[in-house]
Amino acid sequence: QTYSQLVLPITNAPADHYILQLTPTIITQQKAATMATPAPISADAAQMATYLAALTQPDTNIIRQAEVALKPILKNSACVPAMIEVIKAQSADNEGTRHVAAIVLRKRITGHMSKFDAAARSVLKAELLSILQTENSRPVRNGVVALVATVCKAEAEDGTDLAQAAASWPELFQFIAAAAGDAHPEARELAFLLLGEMTETVGIHLKPQFGTLAGLFAAGLADGDVKVQNSAVKALGLLVSYLADEAEIDTFVPLVQPMLTVAEACRIRHDEEVVSTTLDVLYDLSFSPSAAVAAHMAPIVRFAQICMSDSNLEMSVRDSAALVVATMAESKPKHLGRDTALLTGIVETIFNLIETSDGSAAGALFESNPAWKEDFEDQEGYDPDEEHGITETGMAQGTLDMLACEIPKKYIFEPVVSRCMSRLASADPNQRKAGIACLGVIAEGCAEPLRENLTLVMPHVFKSAGDADARVRECACFALGQISEHCQPEVLTYSSQILPIVFALLDDANIAVQATSCYVLEMFCERLEPEGVRPLLDPLVRKLASMLEATSKRSVQEMTVAALAATAVAAEEEFAPYVVGVASLMSKLMELKEEKTYSLRGRALECMGHIAIAVGKEHFRPYFGPTMQCACEGLTFDSTDLHEFAYAAFANLAKVMGDEFAPVLAELVPHLVTVISQDEGQFEQAEEEQGGQFNALDDSDEEEEGGGLVMHIRTALLETKKGGITAVGEMAAHTGAAFVPYMGEVMTVLLKAADNWHPLIKTEVADALASLVVPCVAQDHNGEITWVKGDIAGPSPMSANTTQAVAVILKALVTMMKDDTKDVVGKACEGIQRIIELCGPHALSSVANDCLENTYALLAKEAPCQQLEDYGEEFGDEDDDHDSFMTSVCDLVGSFGRVMGQHFVQYLPKFLPAVCGYAKSSRPPSDRSMAIGCLGEIAQELGSGIAEHWSTVFYPAAIAGLADADDSVKRNAAFCIGVSCEGLGEVVTSQYAAMLQALSPLFVVDITEGDTAAACVDNACAAVARMIKASPSHVPMAQVLPVMLKAMPLKNDMTENETVYNCLFGLLQQNQADLLANKHELSRVFAEAASESSKVEDELKEKLKLALQSLN
Repeated sequence: QTYSQLVLPITNAPADHYILQLTPTIITQQKAATMATPAPISADAAQMATYLAALTQPDTNIIRQAEVALKPILKNSACVPAMIEVIKAQSADNEGTRHVAAIVLRKRITGHMSKFDAAARSVLKAELLSILQTENSRPVRNGVVALVATVCKAEAEDGTDLAQAAASWPELFQFIAAAAGDAHPEARELAFLLLGEMTETVGIHLKPQFGTLAGLFAAGLADGDVKVQNSAVKALGLLVSYLADEAEIDTFVPLVQPMLTVAEACRIRHDEEVVSTTLDVLYDLSFSPSAAVAAHMAPIVRFAQICMSDSNLEMSVRDSAALVVATMAESKPKHLGRDTALLTGIVETIFNLIETSDGSAAGALFESNPAWKEDFEDQEGYDPDEEHGITETGMAQGTLDMLACEIPKKYIFEPVVSRCMSRLASADPNQRKAGIACLGVIAEGCAEPLRENLTLVMPHVFKSAGDADARVRECACFALGQISEHCQPEVLTYSSQILPIVFALLDDANIAVQATSCYVLEMFCERLEPEGVRPLLDPLVRKLASMLEATSKRSVQEMTVAALAATAVAAEEEFAPYVVGVASLMSKLMELKEEKTYSLRGRALECMGHIAIAVGKEHFRPYFGPTMQCACEGLTFDSTDLHEFAYAAFANLAKVMGDEFAPVLAELVPHLVTVISQDEGQFEQAEEEQGGQFNALDDSDEEEEGGGLVMHIRTALLETKKGGITAVGEMAAHTGAAFVPYMGEVMTVLLKAADNWHPLIKTEVADALASLVVPCVAQDHNGEITWVKGDIAGPSPMSANTTQAVAVILKALVTMMKDDTKDVVGKACEGIQRIIELCGPHALSSVANDCLENTYALLAKEAPCQQLEDYGEEFGDEDDDHDSFMTSVCDLVGSFGRVMGQHFVQYLPKFLPAVCGYAKSSRPPSDRSMAIGCLGEIAQELGSGIAEHWSTVFYPAAIAGLADADDSVKRNAAFCIGVSCEGLGEVVTSQYAAMLQALSPLFVVDITEGDTAAACVDNACAAVARMIKASPSHVPMAQVLPVMLKAMPLKNDMTENETVYNCLFGLLQQNQADLLANKHELSRVFAEAASESSKVEDELKEKLKLALQSLN
């Protein structure tokens, strides 16, 4: 049965008849068709039209009845000519039916094409082109365009020779070419409508014709008719998006500028559809690896910048423009950073948007918190219409955050901070608001340079906190919180100024300022030592407690509880006197059962977990039971938030209570295993496409169960799963041998989760897997394995169970080192380090080759997680910022030396150049510090094993490090010098004078500038002590000892106390004359170090006291 036999009314004209008749004009034929009297249709077509007309009715029951009747008919190929007849039967009242016919036929045509012979296919294709020439209705014509594209795709895919696939319907492409050059704009528009619908087919099968197509698109973009231009932009945009990752994109990149010209004209006349389409295309282009795209970055970003600023555009369109800017920053950070004019223009636009917007510039802290929105309704500036939408401020801050995180700091930091400073000096509160808000926004991305410039920045932050304008004060709190969170530990130097300011702001009349002040406390206190919080501890706890009792604002209550928790963590055991009162407040909140208070209940539970961490097992024991009861009860509520809080509480309580937590393992571990086993994805019905109400008539109906389904990710479950993994990991790490019975099921579920698609899950798994070794060590080795560095010749000290567990876990972690996400890789490295340092060289031997190879690949930037970043950038690594995960990689290298000993020496020629690549002066301070620190660890562990590389690697790197501008680099360089001298002995004595000369400036570093500065001086003392111990005769004691003693006792790096004091004890026992000449200063050092307030360990204090007595 052939197509031509099925339908008699269709002409038997030759297949090329319609093409020959296409020119001179299509529009003339359309007008003629409009005036013609509709031809009668066959009985089959009439019946088909009846059913199709029913699909246009507003009655769902009628539609369903029609679908049921149509399904069997549509399985028969005879439906095709019938529907063609319906489509062709033009009349004044059947446009909807004919449109539906085109939609339904498009859905079914692919399945029927294979049943037609070549002649029938030719006739069908000719009929479709004929309809396109004569169809006057735009909806019907658009439906037929989609139908033609579907037929073209089926024909192209049916060809076995892809190179010849495009030749399967040459008349169509002749039609398009003729239409594109037609005198009538509707014909030219039609050409691009067809190309747009045929994007996939064109992208796959028409590559040899791309040059010709580019010319066609260029003509369309330059067309004098707006509709033609718009359709050309849309069609070209679809093709460009499709080809963005392919080499052929270069053919069409020169059309980006003409496309932008059309889009800009559309923006001016408020045609948002084309502007939005263009922005979507530019977003897709942002990630193209093509150098040609990178060359067009400036006009792309400028257009997006203009759209961001255009208040006449819908916020969704402006947000799409902001996304283009942010993605360009992510994909081409060095290109964007090096274009100073372009970058400063974007930054200025962002500042202007924040200035002119009425939205809360600190609102990002609370956007996801329903309580905040509820509490803020009566506050100035609240706009209920923007509650769920995008705001100018949110858009601007989000873009700036991306710029700060992605663009090299050497380019982004100065333009932003200079504008912050100038605006903070303004008399206009809107400018001051923008200045302080932007300072807070960049705190995460620009943490490193900001830490280095806190002395410049902090006075402005403190001044803004006392501003007369509430919005400025709110943003100052936001900035303080962000700086407190991301600029640790340097910001702790300002505790005596920050805490009183925040304390005063807790009384602010503005709700936003109150809540944000609590956020500052939470962020600031997390890393604060007890002595930092001690001066304000009592009034602070009392103030927060009274705020909690007095306020009815849930957002303030939640932030207050979080601040109390952080205060407890900072105070440690000094918080013990407040546990009874705070626990009483929390117990009331932990009984809340109303859904809108779940978050507050969870915060209270979280606070109890943090109090447990702060005060320890003995003080917390009375509250362990009630806290566990609240957590377990939370699991019975239908709230993923409460589940997350419960798992966090389990993790903290297991850490604190240790073996006392073991009795609940039998109940909790199976539950957690179930949670971790859950699939966070589920299949749901796909959103309906054009004509989606007829999806029941798709080709796939009845033949394919579950068709039209897409995977939906339940992000809340993802977070719950992550919390469950954290909890089970902490239970394994802290409950000892009691966890061993659960090892099998936990190991199984974690190894499966190690292959999860989401990096959050894999990161937690890497952490938890390493903890699973601990129960084995507790059971079989009394908690500790005694191993010898580098000894793999003798018997393994590990039991059979431990050996098996270690082998399985290390294999999984070594595999995770090749993950494509840096955070996962970093955690995997940390996990490996924990295990090999706990279990020794026999543990490493089973995976040594792969582990060393993967580590080197990471140092050389050849690992999978480092290969996804180059989107057409060719600037090398000179502009690269510090990658925090690389610290874990370098720590693992140091661990290799610690565990492998002299076996690692053979790998130094390969590893050392890779490590030193991060010590170059062009690298950021954190990289330089990391690299020199790594060299120091290698030197410490390998001793004389580094001799061959001393003069070429270790010595020049350490000397350069001592002259570095960054205190952290100097500190690590001093350590490297000291341990190298200690390990190499007399080999390096000829360089003692040069090394002492290079160390001398470290003794005059101002220790009041922060912990790193103090540690710098401490490490200089330790380096000199090691040099004295290694070869005292080569140290000019008379000059060195007074300088060293003046800098003591150590202020920050307490790990070096043994080194420096043992050196002095040794000299004292020898009655070293130069030391005794400084007896008074030595007595002062010993007395201060042995004092009650000193952080020196008690055993060493006793030795100091004895030595002090001998001096007297």
